[in-house]
Parts: sequence; C-alpha cells; structure tokens
Amino acid sequence: MADIAPLGRSLAPSPAGPARVNDSSTAVLGASRPADQADLSDHARLLSKLADLPGVRQDVVDRVKTEIELGTYETPDRIDTAVDALLDSGDLD
Repeated sequence: MADIAPLGRSLAPSPAGPARVNDSSTAVLGASRPADQADLSDHARLLSKLADLPGVRQDVVDRVKTEIELGTYETPDRIDTAVDALLDSGDLD
C-alpha cells in the first residue's frame, strides 16, 4: 500500500518542479467574501415588532369589558381626561 499517494500529491515528481496552485484558485482562496445580508419584507418586519410587544393583560381587558357592560367605564372624569390628552397631543389635525 506504499504506492498510494496522499490526496493532492502524485507519486511521480513533476518535471517542472513542485506543484503550484494556479492563479485562479489563489484568487478565490485569498479573496474576501461579501458580507451576508438578508432582505426582510414589510410583513416580516411587522411580525418581528408584534413578537416584541408585551402580552395581553387579560385581567385589565376583563375589568374594562365589565365596566363597559355596567355603564361605569365612560365617566365624565375619564372623558375630560381623554379630551385633554387629545388637545395636548395635537392629534386633532
């Protein structure tokens, strides 16, 4: 089995001297690769934002639903607070 050469080498010496790597493979090995990049769709961006949102506080949802059903949610104080907040934010345009 001594007549089997390691990969990449031949048994017979080359008349031109040691084997050389051709220029094209050197360019490939030495060249820097462009950086990987990913293009995300608007849909994927939205899903990513949704995943970052906090969970639903079911206790608050249930309390507000009950207050709405009982007619106690929309009090004059809460309406005034909401109107003042809208006026302060300038969102009436």
